[in-house]
Amino acid sequence: MEGNLKIDISETNRGKEQIIIDRKFKYNFSKLKKDNTKIYRCTEYKTLNKCKSFIILNDNKEVLNYDSSHNHPGNEINASKSLIKHKIKDEIKKKIGYICPEYKTIKSQITRYKNKQLFPNVKTFDEVPNVSEYYKTIRGEYFMIFKNSNIIIFQSPFQAKLFMENKHIFADGTFLIAPTNSYQVFITRTYVTELNCFYTTSILLMTKKNKLCYKEVKDHNILNTYYKAISNLCFINIEYIPDIFNKIKNTCMRYKSTCSQFLNFLDYFEKTFLNIYNIKYWNYYNNIDHITNNASESYNSYLKNLFVKKPSFYKLIYTIQFEESKSYYDYHMRIKGIWRKKSRISERVDDINILVEYYKNMEAELKNIGCSKNDIIENWFNCLIRLNNEIINFNKTK
Repeated sequence: MEGNLKIDISETNRGKEQIIIDRKFKYNFSKLKKDNTKIYRCTEYKTLNKCKSFIILNDNKEVLNYDSSHNHPGNEINASKSLIKHKIKDEIKKKIGYICPEYKTIKSQITRYKNKQLFPNVKTFDEVPNVSEYYKTIRGEYFMIFKNSNIIIFQSPFQAKLFMENKHIFADGTFLIAPTNSYQVFITRTYVTELNCFYTTSILLMTKKNKLCYKEVKDHNILNTYYKAISNLCFINIEYIPDIFNKIKNTCMRYKSTCSQFLNFLDYFEKTFLNIYNIKYWNYYNNIDHITNNASESYNSYLKNLFVKKPSFYKLIYTIQFEESKSYYDYHMRIKGIWRKKSRISERVDDINILVEYYKNMEAELKNIGCSKNDIIENWFNCLIRLNNEIINFNKTK
């Protein structure tokens, strides 16, 4: 079959090489291998179709490997349009190429023009104005809802509605996109169950942060294990969480000369999440639908890629304003059924449910044979360790 393939060379809107097979299927460049062969993936690979088809070519555009297992029909009209646009662009380049700028040139010029339209940067947090035209959404609603000397909170009425109506809230901070007058950007997101989608519900600019020194625990096997275990307490039977926490804290006290900041964090965790807040508000023991902060972390990475360097204050606000509008549009298109709901990916959640269910059964068995409470606590502690080592990856530093 590979010998009968008709291969056309085109390019994407951004000027990158594109392969078209049989005038039906388009493939974008994906990776250059060490032997200089190139891997191209179907353009439907990053869509809901998740098409696995790929083709590998050498320098002479000869087919070395071709996986034709498409899970969608070919699109002859779309492929033909791409070829025609590529042919027209080639003709233009031949005749007036010296006055026809490349995509990257046009993009950088547009970016510079947009930046010139923004207000001059504010160098300190105190210089941030209380009122600004940038504090409105594209729909004309105010979304700067709180400001003091340490924090500014942005939340539109649409985002406030999502925050109130949905029970899953994910939060994560990032330093990478914080303006020069701020220390950190903190973002909360919610999971809308009926759409299987995540939406941003607030963005905070902060000047200060009390942070745990991860260096204290990362190279110490026991402390690192307990550091991870704290993050997994949300999956454990509520009845035994205080006892497991005390077991962790008492063990860490043996190393207090080398982990003072970690012990301070444990004190903070105990006061806040075991005493002030009811454990049931953050515990997922009987309702494990979503885990970790991947939704927030991936969004932070997305925002980081929007900026070549740390943005100015107004550049960040302008971006927040635009992203809020995109979310508003996306949400209403899906609610109305115009756009498809996202399919649920639950492999990791299912793995956790299976592991936790195993230890639930173990607890029942231990009770039946008359084991002590300490034995049951040890049972759930072992569950924490297995969650650390087998399922949930906390290798990234905070």
